[in-house]
Amino acid sequence: MTAILSILIAVAQLAAAPQKPASSAAATGRVEIVLFTDFQCPFCAQFARDFREFQSKGLEGAQMTVVFKHFPLSIHPAAPIAHQAALAAGEQGKFWEMHDLLFANQSAVKRDDLLRHAEKLGLDAERFKKDLDSDRLKKIIEADLAEGLRLRVQGTPTFFVNGRGFSGALSFEQLKQIVEREQRRMQVMSEVTDDLLSRGPADAPVTVELFADLQSPISRPAVEVLDRAIAKYPSKVHVQFRNFPLAFHPQAPLAHEAAMAAAAQGRFWEFARYILGRQDSLREQDLIAHAAQLGLDEKKFREILEQRRYAVRVEADLEAGAKRGIRGSPVIFVNRKRIDGVPSLEQLAQFIETELAAPGKAEARRQ
Repeated sequence: MTAILSILIAVAQLAAAPQKPASSAAATGRVEIVLFTDFQCPFCAQFARDFREFQSKGLEGAQMTVVFKHFPLSIHPAAPIAHQAALAAGEQGKFWEMHDLLFANQSAVKRDDLLRHAEKLGLDAERFKKDLDSDRLKKIIEADLAEGLRLRVQGTPTFFVNGRGFSGALSFEQLKQIVEREQRRMQVMSEVTDDLLSRGPADAPVTVELFADLQSPISRPAVEVLDRAIAKYPSKVHVQFRNFPLAFHPQAPLAHEAAMAAAAQGRFWEFARYILGRQDSLREQDLIAHAAQLGLDEKKFREILEQRRYAVRVEADLEAGAKRGIRGSPVIFVNRKRIDGVPSLEQLAQFIETELAAPGKAEARRQ
């Protein structure tokens, strides 16, 4: 496991929950930032300066959407009215301007202070007063608080980048690196999609996910038993491979990246079988030589390995596995029912039969 991945998982575990903020941004190529903050939090004020700079400058080639979430902490009794003021200003199109004033003047949050802020921004005073006391706006804050609690937000600032959680007053450069990384991740995920790492019909009633380390000696028998299961249930089982190289196999990350490079050219399973059969010969030159033997574009394959381009694809599976409680491999999920280690064909077939017998699967079973 790379040092970068270890940091990302550690940070994500602080802020993220099993459920991510609802978003389709990643599917559309956009980077969505969902920010939970408290206008009375000193760390939020520190973070706000860098965040607003990043928001205004943007990032070349990135389409970004920022969703602000109100998360006044109970230790800051003046925070709720400050959030109401921001929303009241937002009713007149000046949310971010009020946002900046509130963070620049955190000690000035009495009602008269907020009215002066509104006057400074040229807001309609009577409308602002009415909105400041609006139950409708208070309910927006309550809903954001409830969402944050559901996502296990424990402090502020906390933010999610396409559902990946981070916390703390990160700097402009750190924000930039996170978003750049997310850009790369989205690009790579579009190049090496799940269907390139799968076998069997996509609409099969049973999905079998295999989290495996290609350098592990017990991964080969795990793949072999899945081969036999596909042969037994050719129309009923869809097999999905997930990368899970273990830290004590130093050549595994590169081997998995090479397999992803082969997948991008439509030859994942052939390349994976090569690795499983030659686990003591996984140097870069060995991997490149086999790519040439398979008829892959050797130059492109070599460049991808040298650039470590698909490291983020491998790490995405590692992170997903860690969130599902996986610590070793292989691990198999049969429609999300877990098997640790290498099952016999009989054991795996029993899991598959159980799923096929589940309500709604009867028609698939007869096919």
